[in-house]
Amino acid sequence: MKRLLIAALALFALVSCKKAEEPNTNAFWLWSKYMTEVNIDEMVSKDIKNIILHEKAFTAHGVDSTLAFVKEAQKKGCKVHIWFQAFQKDGKWAYPIDDENNCYKQDFFDEVIARAVQYVKWGVDGIHLDYIRFGGTAYKHNPSEEITATGCVTEFCRQISEAVREVNPKVVLSAALMPEPDSEYYYGQDPAQMGQYLDILMPMIYRYSGGYKHNDAGWAVRVANHFAEKGKPAVVWAGTTTYRDRPDAGDADDDTPIPMTPEQMLADCQEFANESEAVGVVLFRYGLGDFPDLHGLWDNKEK
Repeated sequence: MKRLLIAALALFALVSCKKAEEPNTNAFWLWSKYMTEVNIDEMVSKDIKNIILHEKAFTAHGVDSTLAFVKEAQKKGCKVHIWFQAFQKDGKWAYPIDDENNCYKQDFFDEVIARAVQYVKWGVDGIHLDYIRFGGTAYKHNPSEEITATGCVTEFCRQISEAVREVNPKVVLSAALMPEPDSEYYYGQDPAQMGQYLDILMPMIYRYSGGYKHNDAGWAVRVANHFAEKGKPAVVWAGTTTYRDRPDAGDADDDTPIPMTPEQMLADCQEFANESEAVGVVLFRYGLGDFPDLHGLWDNKEK
């Protein structure tokens, strides 16, 4: 009887440990200006344990203060991913492809990758690539069969993956993707290729914002499924807004969007969890609306 009791307790401890170690797949994008306002305990209490922090935090708040925030978040059970615009420089598009000379701009690759390597050396958990694309003009940058816009995006993903994993093999590499299924033609983003080098694809499924606000929940689920099916072995965390454009905003983003309620955000997250192949959600963004409690969101999903 004593042996049976010991075995049962051991099994219970094993199951409990396994459950505690399940990765958290709820995240939010955090602009640098809000870093000092984030209540990490509140985020943890809502089961949101991935912070995608913009790299401007290092200049806005200083390296020491930013790394202190990173360590505090990690201490409380959060992972911190550093977010930056890959193919932009000084707020403008910077395409690392030389059409005239039929080659990729390796110097540009090296410059951006060096930043990511430094962040990983500083102990962050992940690197998040935004603007890892062409601004709707990818089809104009295909000087040969060997050198293409899609190839440029893919090659960058390959190189940055190799570089950061050399520093930390466990670093999480993710990217924000445009939600159109023909993203190769316009943006150079081929999820099938990018998914070979990245861990997480985060399509920006912003159905209440900009040119996408005329779409419904069915569209959102179809987009998540498209990237989940095509992007393997990478998984999909669905990007979703915490706000709606004002009715008179047209198809352009408005500077004063309407924050959604926690109930509205939760309903959208539940649609992804229950109806799509996504295994995570990313809220865009902190500072617009109070986040919902996401405990139990993925209980019925096999990850």
